[in-house]
Amino acid sequence: MNYSLILALCAAAFFLLLLGAIRFGRYLGHRHQADENGRAGSAAIEASVFALLGLLIAFTFSGAAQRMGERRNLLVQEVNAIGTAWLRIDMLNAADQPALRDQFRLYVDERINYYRHVADLDRRDAIAAKASTLQNEIWKGSMLAARNAVPPFAASYIGAVNDMFDASTSQTVAQKVHPPAMTYVFLCFLALVCACLIGLNLATARHDTLFHQIIYALVMTAALYIIIDFEFPRIGAIRIDQSDKLLMAQREAMGTLSGALK
Repeated sequence: MNYSLILALCAAAFFLLLLGAIRFGRYLGHRHQADENGRAGSAAIEASVFALLGLLIAFTFSGAAQRMGERRNLLVQEVNAIGTAWLRIDMLNAADQPALRDQFRLYVDERINYYRHVADLDRRDAIAAKASTLQNEIWKGSMLAARNAVPPFAASYIGAVNDMFDASTSQTVAQKVHPPAMTYVFLCFLALVCACLIGLNLATARHDTLFHQIIYALVMTAALYIIIDFEFPRIGAIRIDQSDKLLMAQREAMGTLSGALK
């Protein structure tokens, strides 16, 4: 499924809805012309609604950007944890190292595969399950190898493996943490209400200011598009795919499978 195309189509539809809401508000304004006293009383209400819209956009935008930064940082932490655990395999007995190194290589391959298909909700869960199976295999192999190693070295290695697993779990959970869908529904609803209020104000204008209506619809659509893009930085224009290169570089440094698992 092409989520980028779906997001673009939704943005186009919302843009048209905003224009339609402005035209609808203008139509209502022509049908119910208010006197100056009534107009002055409604100004306070309109100011409150527009202020609420501005605050909601600001908080949602800030939260989405912060979560995107946290996901990028978690990926860096995961790469560092994998690199540390990989290096500490040297602390184990030489006979136990080849099988563990192959398990590590397979595990990192699945983590890369997970990030490549993170936008495919069904497939990413299947890949995550496979990576979890590899985690269990690595843990069992590590515990067996630790019994044959010097206790301080074994403890250091086991700690690094545990940190590697914790980092992957944090990243997987972070991919699924988003505001409730009702937040975006209310934000869109509020933007449409404000568009109607704009139309009411434009009802008294002598000329049809279509340019200004398009500007409002375009700015609001762009703001919501960017917020959603921040929340899902692997399916739209704003992406953190370049951070995956760190994980792929780590995998290249680990070399090819030796066949020790056979």
